[in-house]
Amino acid sequence: MFLILDLATTIECQIYVDSFDSVSEAAMDYTVSILMELSWTQRDLYYNFDDVDFFEIDNRNMEKIWLPDLYFPNEKMAAFHKIMTPNKVVRLYPDGRLTFYARLSLTMSCPMNLRKYPFDKQICALQMESFGFDQDNVILAWAMNDTPVAVNDHIILPQFEVVSSNVGECAKSHPRLGNHSCLEALFHLERNIGYYIIQMYIPSILIVVISWISFWLTVTSVPGRISLGVLTVLTMTTQSSGVNASLPRVSYTKAIDIWMSTCLLFVFAALLEFAIVNFISRRSYPDEVKTAQRKDSAAMPVDNGALMKETMVMLEGGIRFAHEEIKQRKRVSGIECAQLMDNISRLVFPFIFISFNIVYWTYYLTTFGEELFQGVG
Repeated sequence: MFLILDLATTIECQIYVDSFDSVSEAAMDYTVSILMELSWTQRDLYYNFDDVDFFEIDNRNMEKIWLPDLYFPNEKMAAFHKIMTPNKVVRLYPDGRLTFYARLSLTMSCPMNLRKYPFDKQICALQMESFGFDQDNVILAWAMNDTPVAVNDHIILPQFEVVSSNVGECAKSHPRLGNHSCLEALFHLERNIGYYIIQMYIPSILIVVISWISFWLTVTSVPGRISLGVLTVLTMTTQSSGVNASLPRVSYTKAIDIWMSTCLLFVFAALLEFAIVNFISRRSYPDEVKTAQRKDSAAMPVDNGALMKETMVMLEGGIRFAHEEIKQRKRVSGIECAQLMDNISRLVFPFIFISFNIVYWTYYLTTFGEELFQGVG
């Protein structure tokens, strides 16, 4: 049946979110189950029966009346619930007001900004728009009550928490169809970081600390220090790959990337420190120059009463005279230099890592959620 609209029909919308089924960073979408309520007035359906509050129009008779042609612009998949029968019904009230109820499952696109992952907050939108009628014929409006969008208080998500929701408008212009009335509901999601603390941050901290054990091993413990360094580097590389396996391949740097890269740099630096120490331990270095005067030599008298200075021929082939100043160089062992470098590393590495932690956690926890990416409109 065709309906000719002389004036714009106002359709009041209300949504109850029954469940958030999933939120996917890889696909950048979320799935919800909602109960949608649409209300509008058709004067030609007015009736006057005192003993009837409303008529219910079942699914078989809905085709005989006009229904709003709504669609969801940012949907990926949508479906009506049909168990046991199609979950939709229309109520007709005496003043000609019609109320349409339906249960739907929606998979909606939700572009996410993951620069602060896993300290991020996301805003996911649910948009509704009239498909065939422009805003001169159909006007969408949120219901005039306190909660046009209500969320089930018992929703539990593994990684996110629905902290709030708000509503707004998103008027869109189509080149051929004209300006269409559009509504949007915004869901504010906050990520719980408990999982990431236990599964990512604490293990990576322990791996970095384990790499420092090589500083307490002797310089000659070559097999042990090499094994420890290589294993910690490989473990950090594997952990970093596992973290990014479940995330989209974005072109910007995430907070977790900075953490993993820094931890990998620390364990690699510990391995590199051993390579330098091992090289130093194989060499010796001059430390200082001292002078001494031979006292065991004596002047031998000759016939004319003069003194003849004693001359000594060295085994190496050199000649040295008595009372000659002897230069001696003290050689410092390479192992001593290597041990000194290990002692310095025991203090420098923890100090730098603790400083990095202070800066990292202070920055991301104090600027938590400042830059939000709505990705709608």
